[in-house]
Amino acid sequence: MKSYFFILILSFSFLNAQEIKKEITVKQATVFLQGAKVFGNTQVNLKKGRNLVKIINLPNDLDENTYKINLEKNTTLLSITPFNNYLKANELSEVEKKLDVELKKNQRLINLLNIKINALSGEKNIINDNLKISTNDKSTPQEQLIKLTEFYGKRMLEIENQLYLLNEEKSALNENVSKFNKQLAEEQTNKNLNKKELILEILAENDMNFDLGVSYIVANAGWVPSYDLKAISTKKPLEIIYKGKIYQKTGQDWTNIKLFVSTYKPTYNQNRPILSPLYVAEYTAHNYDEVKKGYAEKSVSMESNSYQMRQDAAPVQIPVATVSDNQMNVLYELNYKQNIMSQEKEQYVILDKKTVDATYKYHVVPKINNQVFLMAFVKNWQNLNLISGEANIYFEENYIGKTNITSNYVKDEFPISLGVDERIVVKRIKVEDKTSQKILNSNKWETETFQTSIRNNTKETIELEILDQLPISENSKISVKSLEIGNGVLDEKTGSILWSRNISSGATEKIDLSYEVKYPKEMQIRYYQR
Repeated sequence: MKSYFFILILSFSFLNAQEIKKEITVKQATVFLQGAKVFGNTQVNLKKGRNLVKIINLPNDLDENTYKINLEKNTTLLSITPFNNYLKANELSEVEKKLDVELKKNQRLINLLNIKINALSGEKNIINDNLKISTNDKSTPQEQLIKLTEFYGKRMLEIENQLYLLNEEKSALNENVSKFNKQLAEEQTNKNLNKKELILEILAENDMNFDLGVSYIVANAGWVPSYDLKAISTKKPLEIIYKGKIYQKTGQDWTNIKLFVSTYKPTYNQNRPILSPLYVAEYTAHNYDEVKKGYAEKSVSMESNSYQMRQDAAPVQIPVATVSDNQMNVLYELNYKQNIMSQEKEQYVILDKKTVDATYKYHVVPKINNQVFLMAFVKNWQNLNLISGEANIYFEENYIGKTNITSNYVKDEFPISLGVDERIVVKRIKVEDKTSQKILNSNKWETETFQTSIRNNTKETIELEILDQLPISENSKISVKSLEIGNGVLDEKTGSILWSRNISSGATEKIDLSYEVKYPKEMQIRYYQR
C-alpha cells in the first residue's frame, strides 16, 4: 500500500513535466583493484519548469548509493528515482537480429534438403524391396530380370550420387548453423542486458541545452597488476615494465575514454575497528565427538569460504601514463584514449617503465633442487610502487618464464627471481666412504658427508650462493656437531649454511659438508621438516 501511494505521488509530480529518454556516453573511468568509478554524459534540452530525464543504459551492478549528478547553473535537481526495466532482456540487438535471420535461412534450407533426402531414401528402399521380390520369383523371364538389373544399377547410382551431394550440402549448412549459434552465444554473453534506469526530475529556470553528467561506481570491473622484468645482462640495470590487466563486465562498452588506473581498493565499511573486552573463564570440556564434529563442520565451512574467495603479453613501449603517488594510493593517468570493452577477456595497458640498479647473484639449494636461479636484488624498492602480481621474465632478450612479485616484503633488498640458468650445472652427492656409524659405551655416533660440485658453463665469472643445512636437535639427548663446512656461514638457530663463491667461466668448484649426530644407542632417530 505504501509503495502504491509513493508511485501515485510520484506520478502526480510528473504530470506537468516533459519526459526525455537519454543514453549516456561513457567518457571517463577510474579503475580500482576492485570496482571502478565511471563518468558519462549526454546532451539534454530542458524546457522552463519541471523536466523528467530518464537515463536508460546504466549497468546492473552499479551501487545506487554512489550516484553523482552534474548539472549547470539555473537548474535544480528535485529527485532521483532508480528503476529496473525487466523487458530489456527480451530485446534483440541489431547484430542478434541479423544472426537470427541467417540462422532461420540456413535452417529452412536444411529442412528442404531433409525432404529431398527422405524422398530419395524412400525410393531406394522401394527399389530394393521390389528387386528382392523379382529375383525370388521363379517365373520371372530372363529378359525382364536383365532390364530390372540395368534399371537398378542406373537408378541406384543416380540416387546415391544425389544423396551424397545433398548430404554434403547439408553438412556445410550445419557448420554454418553451428558458427551462427556460437556467434549468437558470444553476442548474448557480451550483450548489454542492463536493466537499470534513472529518472531525474530537474527544475529549469529557462529553456536550455547543456551536458548532463552522471557518475557512479560499479563492482564488476577492476584490474590486476602485471609486470615484465627485463635484464639484458648481469652487468646492466633491470628494467621493470608495469602493466595493468583490466577487466570490465558491466555490459556497457567504454569507447575512446579517458582512463585512470588506481591502486586503491574501495571498501564499504569505513568505520574504524573497535576493540571489545576480552574475558577469561574456566574451560569445561564438552563431549569429544561433538567437539570433533563441530570442528569438522567449521573446517568445511572455512574451506567453502576459502573456495568462494578464490573465485598475455602487451608490446613493450614507452610509458603511456602520468603517475601520481598519493598518500593512500598510486594513480596512473593514461595519456591516450582507451577502448575497454565489456567482455570476459582482460585487456592490457602499459602503465609505467622504470630502470633500476640491481645486484645480480646466482642462488642454488642443491639439497632440494639442482637448478640454479639468477636473482636480482633491488635496493630502495619501496619507491617503486610495486603491488603483488605476476611477472614475465626476460633475460638476454629471451623469454624465461614467470615469477611472482610480493610487495609485502620487509627486508632492505627486494629479491626478484629471473629464472633458471641451465648453463650452471650443480650436483650434490652423499660420500659413502666418509659416512660412518660407531657405538661407544651407551652412545651411538652417525657421520653424514656430502659433496656439492658446481660447473660454470657460462662465458662470464659468476657470483653464486649455495645454501645447505645441518639438522637441528630438539631433544637434549641428541646432539649435532658440524665437522666440515669450509668457509660457509652457519646460522645456529636455523641450521642453514651459506657459501658464497666466485666461479670463473669453465671452472668447477666443490663444497664439502660433514656433520655428526650423537644419541643414546637404544634410541631410534628420524629427520623431519615442518
